[in-house]
Amino acid sequence: MIEREEKGKEKRQIRRQHLVFYLRVFDGMSSRVVGHLIDLSPKGLMLLSDDPIAVNEEYRLRMRLPQDIIGRDDVVFSAVSRWCHPDDNPDFHVTGFKIHDLAGETEKTITSLIEEFGFADIS
Repeated sequence: MIEREEKGKEKRQIRRQHLVFYLRVFDGMSSRVVGHLIDLSPKGLMLLSDDPIAVNEEYRLRMRLPQDIIGRDDVVFSAVSRWCHPDDNPDFHVTGFKIHDLAGETEKTITSLIEEFGFADIS
């Protein structure tokens, strides 16, 4: 779950992982970049973008993968923006998304992406 309480406490049930790649995330099948992936789980993701992203909007997102994963070079899925706020760097914005029901090959691809390129964030 990608919900945050007012004071910044997270209610996330599955921990997101950072990836060793800074993947660009596109709007559907177009070449318009929505943002860059900060972290990912099978339930949600966080993006860094130049402009604020409207909250509670549904998006069709596409990520080009760093290499073929399960015979795919990209993955397309639907997600709803849950929150957006300015980044520590005021030139950017950070947005949290909840991924809609992943199924079949899309879920396998995202899970494989996390397993192959994810790393634990040591705090």
